[in-house]
Amino acid sequence: MAEPMSAAQDYYDQVLGMGHTPENALAYTRQHYPNFIPGTAEAVAAPVMTPVSQQAVPAGQPVAQPIIAAAPAMAAPVAAVAPVGAPATAHPSAYAPMAATPLPSDGTTPMMWAALGCIVFALLLSMAGQFSHSWLINEEENSSGLTAGLTTVRVDCSEANPVDGFTKQEVVDQCKMSAPILLSEDMEAAMAENKTVDQIGNIHVGDYVDYCDNMYAYVSPMAMGDQDALSELSEVRDTCLETPAAGSTGGMVLWVGSIGALLGTVMLVSASIGRTLPANAEKHGRWAGMTAGVLMLLAVLVWWLLLPDTDADTSAGMGVWMTVLAGVLAIVAGVLAFLDQK
Repeated sequence: MAEPMSAAQDYYDQVLGMGHTPENALAYTRQHYPNFIPGTAEAVAAPVMTPVSQQAVPAGQPVAQPIIAAAPAMAAPVAAVAPVGAPATAHPSAYAPMAATPLPSDGTTPMMWAALGCIVFALLLSMAGQFSHSWLINEEENSSGLTAGLTTVRVDCSEANPVDGFTKQEVVDQCKMSAPILLSEDMEAAMAENKTVDQIGNIHVGDYVDYCDNMYAYVSPMAMGDQDALSELSEVRDTCLETPAAGSTGGMVLWVGSIGALLGTVMLVSASIGRTLPANAEKHGRWAGMTAGVLMLLAVLVWWLLLPDTDADTSAGMGVWMTVLAGVLAIVAGVLAFLDQK
């Protein structure tokens, strides 16, 4: 009697689901269902041989030849190979194929984990770069540890260098007295506080626009009556204001890139745990990661191109390198997710 096709087909499908190739799955299935053919409506019956009667036959009477039922042409079944040392009478189930390591069904392969790690680090680095006060470092000898973020200025008076006629401590004290005033939103209110040097710290952070305006307001009274000097100071202030303008534009691009990295993180996490987002957005995590990385790198490029051309000796700070690394990691995350899903 033919074996039910459903049991054989179910066994075949189960072996396929373990990650075996169709050829191996067919070989393992035929160990238990020798006549199984994938995709047929039912298993083909095995050849049936009518045995020769064991009763005595009278002399002279012709012996009936065994009748062999015709079997349809089919591929030869793959013989089951018994494990070494197994008894010859072992049940066929003892020779069942060893369970293959199942393929992860939730997408959390090592490559996907690497993609998730890259996109998370990219997001964190982009946020750190956004709020960093060290995008531009002033390398001038008397800069007093002056660094600039995208739209901020930071002064570390402890890094002030001594100048001719002044000691290190005198230069530091002078920096501490002037920095809070130049970086304040209201310069007159800051001057009215009349704090002593001992009451003022070494590190001061303020808005770059306030710094440019306060520098002009602090120096312009000294050039009162000299129109050429005032015109030159006005140009200096306009040039100074170009730096925070460049930072503001680059910062907006970087914000978009950070939001893209956040969306990419959500999409990749959802894809890895088998969760479905609206409109199957989890399938687009790789593109979100790549796009976020490109935007982060573009933010640095836009900021750098919009900076004013000055004679000041400056260099790129930690904020730039963190953002560049974030962009590279986001692109790598997208590539790894693309290769994994491919």
